[in-house]
Amino acid sequence: MPEPLPSLHEEDCETWEAYARQSCKRWVFNKLEVALRQGLAAGPAGTAPPRTGTYVIRPIYNIFGMGISARKFEYDTSMREAFLNYAEVEPGHFWCEWLDGPHRSIDYRKFDDGKWRCTSMTEGRHRSDDNLVQFDHWVKLDPNDAPNFWQLPIFPSLSDLVAFNVETRSGKVIEIHLRLGNDPFDHLPVGTRITPVWDGETVPDGAEFLGNFYPDLEQYGASGRLTNIRSGYIIERPVT
Repeated sequence: MPEPLPSLHEEDCETWEAYARQSCKRWVFNKLEVALRQGLAAGPAGTAPPRTGTYVIRPIYNIFGMGISARKFEYDTSMREAFLNYAEVEPGHFWCEWLDGPHRSIDYRKFDDGKWRCTSMTEGRHRSDDNLVQFDHWVKLDPNDAPNFWQLPIFPSLSDLVAFNVETRSGKVIEIHLRLGNDPFDHLPVGTRITPVWDGETVPDGAEFLGNFYPDLEQYGASGRLTNIRSGYIIERPVT
């Protein structure tokens, strides 16, 4: 059976450095560009949405991840002048039409036969649309049901990649990572429920707990820019 090639990088900061001379790949870090290439209504700070509706504000670049400063908001065209004057969207951020979901994280890996395959797909639910950092849970889905996102015209050349991750909502790509995203859960069966445990919460007696990759929680606090810090996950395997 074909085997996946070993992943080269673990963090976005590593892939940013690794592809420093490849603008054909580095553009994927620009989340506004990812949205625009798919025809989504989106624009940088200093511009305004074209119509009344629900939107999300996010950093254009966020190498750290974890949903830093992402938030949902309701826009009315009467707010146009305020938007043009940075009243709602701060510099370095962008607005984009709101996608209802579901939110999925999908890993793809290149195998030693030269073919790309999905190796993991999870679906997450936020605790609330008012907090886009805290997820309530994730569920492992069958990777055989994943679409072949690398075939989309927006995707960069995959010639020297061995792994990448996409995050989607409503079937639209919202993030592209040039590394894996779900690999800590690769050993878990399809149907497993993965519940984040946030700092200050307790793990029930007898629960299966999977700690963070880094045991030091300061690694996940973004120097105080995140008030919700994950300490690990409760694992609930499907009953067989």
